[in-house]
Amino acid sequence: MHLDRACEKPRAIGHHQRVSAQHRSSFGYKPALDGLRTVAVGSVIAYHFGAAWAPGGFLGVDTFFVLSGYLITSLLLSEWDRHGTVRFGAFWARRARRLFPALLVALTAVFIWAWLAVSPDRLDAIRNDGLWTLFYGANWHFISSGQSYFEAFSEASPLRHAWSLAIEEQFYLFWPLLTFACLRVGRSRPRVLTGLCLVGIVVSTFLLSQYDAADPSRAYYGTDSRASQLLVGALLAIVLLRWAPKTPATRGAVQIAGYAGAAFSIWAFATASDHDSWLYNGGFLGFALATAAIIAAIIQPSSAGSPLTRLLSLPPVRWVGQVSYGLYLWHWPVVIAISEGRTRITGIELALLRLAATFFFTTLSYYLIEQPIRRGALKGWTGRLAGPVAAAFVALLIILTTSGARPPQEDFFRADPGEVLRTEPPSTVPGVTTTTPADPSNPLPTRMLLIGDSIANSIADALSAEAATRGIQLYGAARPGCGMTTAVPLPRTSDVPTEAAVNCSRQTAQYQSENIALYQPQVVLWLSSWEPANHIYDGVKLDFHTPEGDAALLADFDQSRQRLTAGGATLVMLTMAEPAEFSDLGPADPELIRLFGQLNQLFREFARQHPDTVKVVDLARIVCPNGEPCPEVRDGVRLRPKDGSHFLDGGPEWLAPRLLDAILRQFEDPSSVKLS
Repeated sequence: MHLDRACEKPRAIGHHQRVSAQHRSSFGYKPALDGLRTVAVGSVIAYHFGAAWAPGGFLGVDTFFVLSGYLITSLLLSEWDRHGTVRFGAFWARRARRLFPALLVALTAVFIWAWLAVSPDRLDAIRNDGLWTLFYGANWHFISSGQSYFEAFSEASPLRHAWSLAIEEQFYLFWPLLTFACLRVGRSRPRVLTGLCLVGIVVSTFLLSQYDAADPSRAYYGTDSRASQLLVGALLAIVLLRWAPKTPATRGAVQIAGYAGAAFSIWAFATASDHDSWLYNGGFLGFALATAAIIAAIIQPSSAGSPLTRLLSLPPVRWVGQVSYGLYLWHWPVVIAISEGRTRITGIELALLRLAATFFFTTLSYYLIEQPIRRGALKGWTGRLAGPVAAAFVALLIILTTSGARPPQEDFFRADPGEVLRTEPPSTVPGVTTTTPADPSNPLPTRMLLIGDSIANSIADALSAEAATRGIQLYGAARPGCGMTTAVPLPRTSDVPTEAAVNCSRQTAQYQSENIALYQPQVVLWLSSWEPANHIYDGVKLDFHTPEGDAALLADFDQSRQRLTAGGATLVMLTMAEPAEFSDLGPADPELIRLFGQLNQLFREFARQHPDTVKVVDLARIVCPNGEPCPEVRDGVRLRPKDGSHFLDGGPEWLAPRLLDAILRQFEDPSSVKLS
């Protein structure tokens, strides 16, 4: 990521009375900070590779944010101390030399791959993603276009990870201006800057807490709601400027805080979930403070011999941190390009292949592009022109490679997952018209796929873990923010569909077919809350729960059924549970209760129409055994605390064994199988 190491290089610092010797020494290169980068990028890569031991690996991005805030603010304060000003042109030029070349190379590679490998209907979206990435506005683009960070990875843009690069670049653009203004107003004292950091942290943390439990992507992507982590790092730089620990007691306290921060970070990496409500209600801030404590501990000169600092300073650990920006840039496009469907490789073998490819591209970029440019390969007027010319070239490349004609030849990298699965004889590599043969001695399915929206996503991890204990592979491929129809759902208060709803509906058929081809399930579980709505069918609005609207919706269901059961799978539709009687949003919405009830009736009618391929499992009666009012708490667990619909905190773990029992009963042979 955009973690600038320039501010760690030794430099002379003026004799400003407010800068302590302790803090002056912290401006020198600190190997342990590179080690901390290794932890950050490693956790993110593990999360994106699907490592079960790192469900909270996404928090590595927050580690990067805090580091950036600390290092950039330290650099700005150092420059102010020496020169009484901030030289904006030189600052931004250094950032451009540090970050832009690697980004341009990665973007070029992504769009050449997209031209060769991606289906035509996805190219327009990738082109837009690329242009916004090139100009560091990707996070706001993803928000405005309704792209969820938490949707199924198989549907993701190869540039989805650029949201964090955009936030950091926006910080690099505006933070020097704000720092300069605050120091001018404060007459070189950082009091005003400190106040700005504190207010910004409070406001940003509040905005983050206003997340949507259905899909927290707006809060997760937003510069406004994620600024707190950067500002925690900035505040750390100011604190160490004024109150650097000088006595053995204070230095010892900082060391203890650093170890406590490390312990908390490890726990969060190993246990946190991207939908955990505690994260959005102060947890992200707590993690940022833990990271700040680690930084404060490892930059002290007296900490050089501590186990934590020594571990983070080991040469191999340090080297990975030095190339962490490239690793972050390359790993996600590699995940998308080297997929299970394209390679027919799974598990540790797939992870190792992706890791090798990530390091290969990163190393080439680092030694052939990034390092020569940082060392002055482009100087004078050629250097000043190189950036704009290269950016224009890549922008043109993006436009040309994602529009118009494509190469006529078929090849491995172009094929979609379903096409790749059909490149071998059906007897050895099953295509979409076959399923994994069931063990005739075991009537229960061993391979399931969960599809749906954010409610499905909220239970996917827990349900998959429970299934694994019973010898069942259960794959989650939910699309938060998206329903299961090809018709476009309308908001309850408007006849104008959102852009996100249009995009979701346009991709539904491909989403369903690709996941069937990729996972070859015996059972497809359907859980979605978007269907009880008025829809646009071929340009015509039809209301839900009218004869015409319900007939059209059932016909849409049947199109999905044909795609989802094409390989012989059984479709299991899970009923929608009535909203909890009370949640953090207040009492349950009576209108939503009515709509969910009507949807569940349609599910049952649809199953009666297709008894050989469709079953209904009454999730609603598991959660709400007596109907309405649906209890908020079951067995001491608040199942759906945030909004009464999404299963959070302990809710998924409570539901998973009960729901899986109910699903398996649909396939149970009572004479041979006994459920626990």
